[in-house]
Amino acid sequence: GQVGPIRNWIDTEVKYSFDNQKNVIFTHSLPKGGGVKYLNNIKYSHVIFWTRIHNQTSTPIQLQLTFPDITYLQSTEAHIKMLLPKDTMNHEKEQLFNYGLTDLESLLNDNSKQVKVLNKTIDPKEVYYFYIPVFMHEINGIARASIVLKGEKLFYKISIGKDTAYIPCGSLVADSKKLK
Repeated sequence: GQVGPIRNWIDTEVKYSFDNQKNVIFTHSLPKGGGVKYLNNIKYSHVIFWTRIHNQTSTPIQLQLTFPDITYLQSTEAHIKMLLPKDTMNHEKEQLFNYGLTDLESLLNDNSKQVKVLNKTIDPKEVYYFYIPVFMHEINGIARASIVLKGEKLFYKISIGKDTAYIPCGSLVADSKKLK
């Protein structure tokens, strides 16, 4: 088969820093995906995002991430489900269909394929990738997403069409010093 040109799938990159130290860099992907999946006879479309965290500091950082079961955006019917799969994302998967994440219907329907709370220590100079698939019910539009750090609190900023939400989703702590 033919192989297409390598594409840059990065949407945004944000640097957070300590007082006089190096940065923690959050890189967020563009969405990939499409199609329909079902959970309890409810129809969902989906997009897959990944986030890369590069700890350029000399201190380990502790990432804790979790999402609510459902987030309503437009009405009591229109909602999204964000999941944390057990599958591992890495740089080599950036060009693959759905970033290499497979069997999304099973992921949506089988809690054993999900991580409810992601706890990860990211060592100095380490790069850590993870997936965030977003399943959308009764919502249409172009999707963009990123993780925003305010103090030690993390928020998942997601925009779909004309709607934007900031969803509390965890924390990032480094040696008891706050990131900015």
